[in-house]
Amino acid sequence: MSRVLVIDDSPMLVELTVRALTAAGYQASGAQDLASLDQKLSEGPFALILMDVNMPEMFGDDVVEYLRRQKKVTAKLVLYSDISEAELAGKTKASGADGYILKSGGLEAVLGGVMGLIGAPALGVPAAVPPPPVTAAAPAPAPAPAAAAGLKPAPTTGGRKPRILIVDDSEMTARIIEADLVAKGFEVHVADTADKATKIILKKQTRPDLVLLDVRMPNVNGEQFCRFIKSNSLFKGIKVLLCSGENVEELQRICREAGADGYIPKDAVMGNLVAKELMPTGNE
Repeated sequence: MSRVLVIDDSPMLVELTVRALTAAGYQASGAQDLASLDQKLSEGPFALILMDVNMPEMFGDDVVEYLRRQKKVTAKLVLYSDISEAELAGKTKASGADGYILKSGGLEAVLGGVMGLIGAPALGVPAAVPPPPVTAAAPAPAPAPAAAAGLKPAPTTGGRKPRILIVDDSEMTARIIEADLVAKGFEVHVADTADKATKIILKKQTRPDLVLLDVRMPNVNGEQFCRFIKSNSLFKGIKVLLCSGENVEELQRICREAGADGYIPKDAVMGNLVAKELMPTGNE
């Protein structure tokens, strides 16, 4: 039996969609946030994952990248929304999703789209026309690396505090930097694994303006994680500064090859450099 997962922040819509798919012969279940999504993924593979685009905690097109790269999911990934078809098609192509379904088409469109992508769950069930084919967008070119002190300041957006994500396996180091940055007026989040960092980046409420990334950690390949951020056009507004005890030549090499925006040696006064990096242009 083909397994289908429905991701939507609306409990009613999840229930209705799951019921419709179950009645059609699929083994369907639902998730409403990242926590329940992870739980469902741990229960076994899915043939298709249907996800709403606009949710309070996350964007469905961001989740596509998370599932493909971080979770190594091989299921068909389908975006589902009531936005215009042109916009939905664009998001589908940009994220690399396998297709899209318009909410305006109702449950019939969901059933038809699912059948078109993974086939009917049982003999005798008519197949429907699949959603328009899409292709994955080419990764956005990485920006040229530069020394941290030479980067242009990143202005605040929407009147909120500039947001920084510290990715470091040393809790002491991370907390020292965090305390310094919070005192300077920044909103700071901390992660010690790539999975935790990715979830922070995916959520609208915690998506950072800048990631301060340790290069050498037991739980995180800093170079690989930097490439993940920089090759994803959805995260093009996020700057990445490498933070390491490596020599300057090695940091410059990693910056160049991983596409980071700059670097900060760990023996530097990190708080002051990051604060300058995110200072609004008008305050220089």
